[in-house]
Amino acid sequence: MTKRGLKVRAETFGFDTERPWALDALRLLFNVPRAFAPLVSAWDLRHPGTLKALRKLQAGGFVAYQPGLIVDTRTGKLAEREGRAVARWRATAAGKRALTEFLEDGRIFEEAYPRAASGKHGAIELLRAFDLEDYQAKHGVSAARAIESSKLPERLGRWWLQKFAESGYIVELPVRIADVREVVPAHYRVTKLLCRQLSEALDEFGKGYLKSEFRLSRSRFLGDIDPARIGLTGATDYDHDVESQRVVAALLGSDGWAGGGVFSMEPRIVLPVNDSASPWAFEVGAAGSVFYQPDAELRGVEEVDGKRLVRRYVVEYERFQSRRDAWGHIERFIGYMHTRALRGEAGALLFVVDSDSRRRGYVQLIEAFADHAMDSPNVLAGNPITLAVSSVDRVVQSTDPLNLREWNRISLPIGADTDCRPVLHPPESSPYDAYFGRG
Repeated sequence: MTKRGLKVRAETFGFDTERPWALDALRLLFNVPRAFAPLVSAWDLRHPGTLKALRKLQAGGFVAYQPGLIVDTRTGKLAEREGRAVARWRATAAGKRALTEFLEDGRIFEEAYPRAASGKHGAIELLRAFDLEDYQAKHGVSAARAIESSKLPERLGRWWLQKFAESGYIVELPVRIADVREVVPAHYRVTKLLCRQLSEALDEFGKGYLKSEFRLSRSRFLGDIDPARIGLTGATDYDHDVESQRVVAALLGSDGWAGGGVFSMEPRIVLPVNDSASPWAFEVGAAGSVFYQPDAELRGVEEVDGKRLVRRYVVEYERFQSRRDAWGHIERFIGYMHTRALRGEAGALLFVVDSDSRRRGYVQLIEAFADHAMDSPNVLAGNPITLAVSSVDRVVQSTDPLNLREWNRISLPIGADTDCRPVLHPPESSPYDAYFGRG
């Protein structure tokens, strides 16, 4: 066990006063796995002094800090400064089909480009470079990176890029992004030293109840992010976490956010279920259990008919999940409201997606679920529940992102007093199939 010096053992984090200087920073740190810069900045705006406290905790060795990772996505190596933003490209649906045909039968390429048949291998490899996986497609690939991948000479590669664009096989994305850029923002995280010293300080000054809120008995602590696994577009294993925190950072800027209320990223919520029922039924006091882990949970406050209404918000950033998965998320959310909220307490499930096309698909989903609820009213909770959908860009650009009028939304009926029995279907027998089929 590491020996703590006198200065460390003397740290009280301000809990020997009425207004602990570290409290707001600690509430942020212990409610996120890693506090990335966008979320830290948003929290600091609503809780001034947070960033100053984080830096003080870092200087004292209580908080780990990792600067942002700037990576040259063409080489995968770290860099000191970001580069110039350049055009990004990706294959269209037509380009993907053409690539498949070219790879299966080179004569198809020769028929499409008879005067350039001798250079078909490099050209096909160039088109292949624009054929990106879902997690890469959002940022596209630069012309320089694609040409390097094809091993074509620069001038010839540019010529083929123009030909493929004219053929409708590739498309330029609306946003320019540098090849050398910050792919993971700076972040703060808790340490074992912080948990140990904070636990003693809370006991000493009669604040022991905060130990369970902060989960100070944890035994695992995160390390620095390894920059080794960076995709050719700059995609990383942390993109989901960073983007979901960017969404939540925008929500915290809303006047409707209850700053002193419940807030957590990736909460692990245990819901009681009767697992002998088919499908499983959410029941208070049931012996079985199921985990529910949305991307965020927070509280909002609004005025309705002159009265103060507290609403539970749960955020699901759906990056790669299917709508079938999302149907299960809705069932879990209703079970969460049924077993964890007071009867009549309002709740909203906020689906956030990456594109307008996915947004339209999720609007169809919540409409289908509302239709299902009308036909099976016993699956509802005794709470006013809103299902809402928006895109990342819409949330980030909104002036009041917790205002549900800014979202595509639908309100579910409130379940009857004596007949609320929300259920969780297994994916293979979900009511989803009745609306969207097995696809």
